[in-house]
Amino acid sequence: MSSIDRQTPRVESTAIADISSLTGVGSTTEINPKYVDGAQQKFRRKINAARVGFFTGGFTVACWAPIIPFVQNNLSLEPSHLGLLLLGLGIGSFVGMPIAGTLTAKFGSRTALGLSGLLSCLLLVMLAWMPGYYFECVALLAYGITLGCLEVSVNIYGTRLQKAVGYPILSGLHACYSIGEVSAAGLLSLLLIINTPLLGSVTFLMFALGAVLIYALQHIENDRAFEDIKHKHFTFVIPKGLLLVVSGICATAFLAEGAMLDWGAMYLTKEGGTPLKAAGFGYTVFVLAMALSRLIGDSLVKKIGTEAVLYGGMLVDVLALLAMVIWPTPVVLFIALFAMGFGVANIAPILITVASRIKGVDTTTAVTVVTTFGYGGLMLGPALLGYIADFFSLKACFLFIAVLLTLMGVIAKMMVTHEHLHHE
Repeated sequence: MSSIDRQTPRVESTAIADISSLTGVGSTTEINPKYVDGAQQKFRRKINAARVGFFTGGFTVACWAPIIPFVQNNLSLEPSHLGLLLLGLGIGSFVGMPIAGTLTAKFGSRTALGLSGLLSCLLLVMLAWMPGYYFECVALLAYGITLGCLEVSVNIYGTRLQKAVGYPILSGLHACYSIGEVSAAGLLSLLLIINTPLLGSVTFLMFALGAVLIYALQHIENDRAFEDIKHKHFTFVIPKGLLLVVSGICATAFLAEGAMLDWGAMYLTKEGGTPLKAAGFGYTVFVLAMALSRLIGDSLVKKIGTEAVLYGGMLVDVLALLAMVIWPTPVVLFIALFAMGFGVANIAPILITVASRIKGVDTTTAVTVVTTFGYGGLMLGPALLGYIADFFSLKACFLFIAVLLTLMGVIAKMMVTHEHLHHE
């Protein structure tokens, strides 16, 4: 363990030497005295509010997935029309992500989280209504905008809480996103199994979620002026230097996550010979592993350091991908999917934290840029993999991801070493 990992970091007064120092947390940390006596209860409520925000994002996403087959069936859509409809979610997300920076900077965290979260709930009900194809296209585009805005807003708020308290909490917050996904999938499936109409099921779940979110919002300070934004004005920047590397790794990690979610079940059936009915369990195993990993992620960062968790997760993912390609048996594939989920889960929280500590870039801009690049990999990556699969095979897709993860890890390590030598 490096000497930096053993110190209580002070990012503002030390040179950026490695990723551990960028995050502001090492293997041992000291809690900011401001939050020790009398303020712990208040800060706990703020963290719980952030958890609700992350949970909301995961919950609404997982509610949309089961609606898709109903949309295709009820509106009698051809695959091409359904594909065009689904494209709206990705486009909307890209539009909404930069909006989050502007909303947060000008109007505060509570406004950004409240508007994006509550509108997401409302739009899910509109999507379950399904009055017509063009209505559905507009509603999904609008949902994509609110979802993208929510994803970035909660990460901005989460990083600010982490900076304030002085120890890692972001992995735990991201765990709530995964828990939201699992909860929504289970609850909506249960309601549909007992023959509750789709619109009624979604309306009930969104009403309950919205009520919880409204209650949580009162514990979020609507601070309109960030200490790192002088004019309350947000501008999306093209990343360069360390911010570019961090954005690239985040996009690659989200690409790997998207590949497991979109192509994992198909790989289980085509390459592993898994029965079609059992292939869906691959998604469950992957998401449960992500939730478990994020629940213990903050503790791991404190115990073994940021670099160990980041590079260790990337190494686990590369080995899991290679195992899936070399030994595509059902047992190996399910184990590899669990390992993939466990390894990839904490990469994004760590990178968002790293971005928030980069000198010369304010927190809101850095988090927005990295998150946008990350979700770009999640939204566009599976389509890229589809072309690779058409020209080569699904195995080639997974090898491509393994090579990309390895390459990004090497570049990151070289960048860190260069920064370290430059500042010595």
